[in-house]
Amino acid sequence: MKTRHFILGILSTLFLLGFTCAAVSAVIQPVLFFNPDVVESNTGDDDTVLLMMDGAIRGLSGYGVIISIDRPDIAEITGLNLPVWVGLKDVQQINGTTYLVQGTDVSDMQNPGALQIVIADIKIHAKAPGYANIIATPVAIDDDQKGRYNPSYVTGSIVITGAGPVPIIPMSS
Repeated sequence: MKTRHFILGILSTLFLLGFTCAAVSAVIQPVLFFNPDVVESNTGDDDTVLLMMDGAIRGLSGYGVIISIDRPDIAEITGLNLPVWVGLKDVQQINGTTYLVQGTDVSDMQNPGALQIVIADIKIHAKAPGYANIIATPVAIDDDQKGRYNPSYVTGSIVITGAGPVPIIPMSS
């Protein structure tokens, strides 16, 4: 009788432990972020910001993300490049300020646990002085285990000053 209770206790513990581990792994989501998170520029300048993802504990097989700028009078997206690890690529301009980027890891280069994965290289042109936001909203981000991540959207800041480049003043000898 003692052996039977002992075995039932062990089985119950293993069941609860397995359930807890599954629940914890289901809750952990990767994080999207911009690098840098604040772009400071002068009117007329071109800058680059990277959309990145960290914490892909189950790998990354593909993604679809909408990238937009909320103030087209201040800044505009002039180019979107996807990294070399993305085998199947698609960039669609939805309207003047919004793009849908999609990519698939056909060569399985983004393994489980990969850190700081580049999702897109975004070129930004500073049009006028002011403040704008760049926003990335995930549509679908799939893992290597036929599952789907559910990260939150991310916002970065774009600050444009009115001054041009700082003039170079020659030194007198």
